[in-house]
Amino acid sequence: MKKKVVSVLITLMILLVSIPKYSFADEHGKVIFINMNRTNLNTMLSVPTLKKELKNRGYVALMNIRGDGGTDDRRSYASMGAGGRVNVSAQEYIDFQELTKENGKVFKSVTGKEPKAINNIDINKSINDNIEYGQYGSMLGALGQTLSENNLKTAVLGNSDKIENGELVKNRNIGLVAMDEYGRIDGGNIDNINVKDESMPYGIRTDYNKLIKETQKYYNESDAIFVDLGDTYRLDQYRLFLNDNTYKSMKANIVKNINKYLKEVFNMVGENDVVYISSAFPNDLDYKNRRRLSPIIKFEGNKKGLLSSATTRREGIVANIDVGVDILNEFGLKNKNMVGRSYELIQKDDNIGYIQHEFVKMVSVSDIRANVVNTFVGIVSASWVIGMIAILLRKYVPYKERVFNVLKELIKLGIIMPLALLLAPVFNFKTPMTITAGIVLTTLILYILGRKLFKDDIKQMGFFALVTIIVIVIDSVFGTYLMRNNIMSYDAIIGARYYGIGNEYEGVTIASAVFAMAVLLNYKKIPKWLVALMSIVILITSAYPSMGANVGGAISESVAYLLFILLIYDVKLDFKKVILLGVAAVAVVVAFAVLDVVSGSESHLSVFVNQILVNGPGAILQTFGRKIQMNMKLAQTSVWVNILLAGIFIIAMFIFKPPRHFRDIAKKYPILFKGFIASMVGCIVTLLVNDSGIVAASTASIYILIPIIIISINMIIFNKEDNKN
Repeated sequence: MKKKVVSVLITLMILLVSIPKYSFADEHGKVIFINMNRTNLNTMLSVPTLKKELKNRGYVALMNIRGDGGTDDRRSYASMGAGGRVNVSAQEYIDFQELTKENGKVFKSVTGKEPKAINNIDINKSINDNIEYGQYGSMLGALGQTLSENNLKTAVLGNSDKIENGELVKNRNIGLVAMDEYGRIDGGNIDNINVKDESMPYGIRTDYNKLIKETQKYYNESDAIFVDLGDTYRLDQYRLFLNDNTYKSMKANIVKNINKYLKEVFNMVGENDVVYISSAFPNDLDYKNRRRLSPIIKFEGNKKGLLSSATTRREGIVANIDVGVDILNEFGLKNKNMVGRSYELIQKDDNIGYIQHEFVKMVSVSDIRANVVNTFVGIVSASWVIGMIAILLRKYVPYKERVFNVLKELIKLGIIMPLALLLAPVFNFKTPMTITAGIVLTTLILYILGRKLFKDDIKQMGFFALVTIIVIVIDSVFGTYLMRNNIMSYDAIIGARYYGIGNEYEGVTIASAVFAMAVLLNYKKIPKWLVALMSIVILITSAYPSMGANVGGAISESVAYLLFILLIYDVKLDFKKVILLGVAAVAVVVAFAVLDVVSGSESHLSVFVNQILVNGPGAILQTFGRKIQMNMKLAQTSVWVNILLAGIFIIAMFIFKPPRHFRDIAKKYPILFKGFIASMVGCIVTLLVNDSGIVAASTASIYILIPIIIISINMIIFNKEDNKN
């Protein structure tokens, strides 16, 4: 009898101890992350099981694959696991090995940590390379470390091994997603998972029968499983050795095998489980053709739509740094070192059609971006230099009035184009030809409109500047659709910025606003106090975290606008006033940082503040060091530097010839000249505080140099002063 009572009590105790565990599992479910590396969305849709599943449910997005210090497979894998951009060892493949007695001893001796079932033998090199060459301070293995600290088990299955010259080349980079900060993974099978198959790339393929069994095994034993379907990677690597027929045949067999595997996975998972299917990196052909966003699909619940995140704030666009954060979020966990953001699920029935349309448009914009920007910069720079040389050699110019009238119209194109490029996305064209046509049409309409409305040059230029800043403000308030989709702005494929006001238009915002207000004051269309009010509105919309979200712009604008206000009120500038400008800039940043944290908008500024809180003041030095490096790089490679060089040439010429020319401009157009001074100071500030300061300073200088050149032509060549009435 006593034995029965004891047995019952023991059984009850076991059940009571087990309840929290099973409740946790039921609440959060399991996570299966399946990597079909080197594929695109069309290839994924060719898998019948996946296509069928997507008809009923699933959230789809295109994923930026950028890493730290370069873009490749291993950096993308590592950034997923780190929740931030990271750099890794320069070697192509990371040395993940299943535990043996020998490599276990080696691992413990070099790390001082007990090995697990799978270990990155070279983890110290990866960590040291990231510390030495990394620019973002992200921590390798943050995902796996957080899971481990919360007693959640990880497992890795599969590999992307290949055979070259009879030797097995091991590729287990999938481990970079799942490992902890010491390079360890709790379980899995990365060695004994392939079979020989001469009909497949490199004569091997994934053993899908074994993979199905292993997935079922580790589904029962683990909380998060990371699967590498290596055949898609091997096919992409082997493509150049195949003709069209053999490539299509191998691809069809791979799709058939993947279909079999996914069918079993979807039958296996429970209603609380989450399945991710992604491609860590695009295939080689897509990458070379600028289609550099990879698909990622999340199956959770029974609804369908798009993925987004606070990193991008764009429907259907996410970043690789969001993957690890979202996986942790499925377990109710966070890691303060991870700067990525969890996914937002946006309901949309035609999710695939939407993604495909947007991708075509983004690729088209990316494809022609360089040519359009180079043409724009070329026209601006060349017109300035030609105009300056023509002024210097004016005595020798035939048909002087006609030539200079044509030159003025050519030079004024530089002040029209930023507005034309900003408005062109209204047409929603998606091919390179139609996008280009839209830009040309918009430019022509604006030029004709300006000519019809205003006869004198200053009013025309002021009109274009005023409309530009009004459009930027309105666009910022309503979600920056125009900013996100125009050629002169940022590009989701590059991934330097995804939302808000970009670096190119940061400069436009600074100087177009000052010039527009100066012109209005010059013609006595507004009172001086309205300048302060307009400046506040522009500053808020361009810097507020949920609108323009441009911190560098906030600093530069606050200095330029405040200086302009002081100048138009004839406040004498001294050392105290200069200090006031600096304090004002700092106060603006602090104010918007507080608003960002309070509102929870998770913008770039909040990420920066969080890095300071986590890593200390060193994060500030690291950030500004990265900004300086970027500006040095741009100074050597960016086409935008040509505008700055042309501007320096123009100013240098006018200082010496004609004599006292700037004094004459200041005398005839005192308000405009004060605007030029304020904008120049804004240019200098943005050079110092922005990671693409050269770009912002170049676009800002457009609204300084073009008016100066046009005014100079009118004063020197036509000997006239624009009517101020």
